[in-house]
Amino acid sequence: MVAAQGNSMAALSRLQRLFALSELVELAELMGHQRPNKRRIVRHRLDPLQHHSNEEFLARYKLSKESFNALLEEITPHLPSSRDRRGLRISPSLQLLVTLRYLATGSFQLTVADTSEMSQASASRCIRRVVRAIAEVSAGHIRFPTPAEEGAVTQAFSAIAGMPECIGCIGGTLIPIKGPGGDDAELYRCRQGFFAINMTAVCDASLLVTNLVVNWPGSAHDSKIFNESRLRQTLEPGHYRGFLLGHCGYPCHPYLLTPYADPKAPHEEKFNQAHARTHSCVERMFGILKRRFSILTTPLRTKRASRSDIIVATVVLHNIAVRNGLPLEEGPEGRVEENVPVPDQENAAEGHIRRAEIAARFIS
Repeated sequence: MVAAQGNSMAALSRLQRLFALSELVELAELMGHQRPNKRRIVRHRLDPLQHHSNEEFLARYKLSKESFNALLEEITPHLPSSRDRRGLRISPSLQLLVTLRYLATGSFQLTVADTSEMSQASASRCIRRVVRAIAEVSAGHIRFPTPAEEGAVTQAFSAIAGMPECIGCIGGTLIPIKGPGGDDAELYRCRQGFFAINMTAVCDASLLVTNLVVNWPGSAHDSKIFNESRLRQTLEPGHYRGFLLGHCGYPCHPYLLTPYADPKAPHEEKFNQAHARTHSCVERMFGILKRRFSILTTPLRTKRASRSDIIVATVVLHNIAVRNGLPLEEGPEGRVEENVPVPDQENAAEGHIRRAEIAARFIS
């Protein structure tokens, strides 16, 4: 009886070992089938156009979805093909989204890359290519009115404070940059002591930017920038009936009127008041631009060419917002840099005569 039980236990033990061996063989076969050709799993990125409401998209990217799609269609032919570190193609839509987020937040490119699930190098390439593409189409978005179009522009300005014949308000603001290094680095140091680009712009009564210059260092005087600009060459022949309004840092010309430094008569005081109220348009424009695009308030760390493209791109985006009636996020007015005037007697007498003629219209 005992011997029989012993034989049964031994047989049971051998059977258990056989089952265990069989399971191991099955597991090995299963693993053998799964081992070849390990598949790469690619996660789908979130599409902000589908995920966000119109209000949420506008708050994050500073454009409506409709405006975004129109800009995307316009710049896509100017965008070279781009791929991420996995060799996957980065769509033009994603490239534009990454760039808009970078311009709006002013964050480091690495931070923008992390939130977009791409490498810093890929994000940097996207941003550089997109701002270049936007700059290439900027002529269609930043355009000074022709003599035939100035009537509507002057009428809009006149509604602000009664200033007649104004076709634009001109001013400059400083865009901080990282120290550029090199022999000409100190040229970029402004009077406030930091490195900057002196951005000069003209806007109309709706705050639309109609002329832009972004290639001067922070130490340059506003008057020097204007005197060497294409805009002065455009206005000087006298084809326009109207004039620009500028601060006291500019010389007074028939086509660029400044306020009286020392008004003597009541109508000169009224002219100065109307001048200040009207010229505040360019101050408001700078304030809105810097509030919408924080990249303009933190030192730009990109190369010189990219710096110019970034500034131009933000102005193009601003103009798209103005033309499409998007909220402009009013904030503190941007400071207009009133440089120490550079002596310029050319056309000074004619400028004073023109100013006196305009001021005379304020005699009550």
